[in-house]
Amino acid sequence: QASRLVELPYSSFDEDDDDDTAEQDPGVWYPNPNKLSPLSHCVRYLAFLWNLLFLLLGLLILAVGVWGLLAKSPLPGGERGVPLGSDPMLLFVLVGLGASTVSLAGCLGAFRASPCLLRFFLGAVLAFGGLEVLGGLLLLLARRRLRDALRDLLLLCLLRYQEDPDLQFLVDEVQRSLQCCGLESYRDWESNYFNCSAPGVQACGVPASCCQDPLQNGSVPNAQCGFGALGLG
Repeated sequence: QASRLVELPYSSFDEDDDDDTAEQDPGVWYPNPNKLSPLSHCVRYLAFLWNLLFLLLGLLILAVGVWGLLAKSPLPGGERGVPLGSDPMLLFVLVGLGASTVSLAGCLGAFRASPCLLRFFLGAVLAFGGLEVLGGLLLLLARRRLRDALRDLLLLCLLRYQEDPDLQFLVDEVQRSLQCCGLESYRDWESNYFNCSAPGVQACGVPASCCQDPLQNGSVPNAQCGFGALGLG
């Protein structure tokens, strides 16, 4: 009986240990899968829908940019009237592409619960936020240089006013909304095709967006309301 009492623990417990070691590797930790709470499900679906909204918005901006680039007919020689690097529609393409990529990663990461995609999404959002903060600091530190650079850019927009229909549309909308004409005065249009020495009917004139009342009590805007404005004084 004494020998049997000694052998019983050995036979019973060792057989169980052998079975456990045969099924699982003792050097590996096997976590138990935890079920998500209702709050976690709600946050997950909200993140998916939020990123889906930005994905659709980014695709819309991208489509507008691509349409703007393709809709411009090239010159008879096969060349574009405006270089691609200075085309305003290129900004729409880049913004739409970036927003679509980040939002798609957020959608798939929230839907599939992928740590890799969620890390990419979080890193991209933090990078964009850091760039915005850095841009704000540079704006405060280099106000004068940025103001001069912005002034040169706006003067370049006036010079290329009639070369790019998209740029022409933007300049006209800015002048109508701000009720202004030119950068500092209406004389800034003398550096364009509107100067008095230029050929054509637009010589000594300004764009119709400079007029205070382009409709002139009518229903159709008068595109010639600014003709001869530079020769008045």
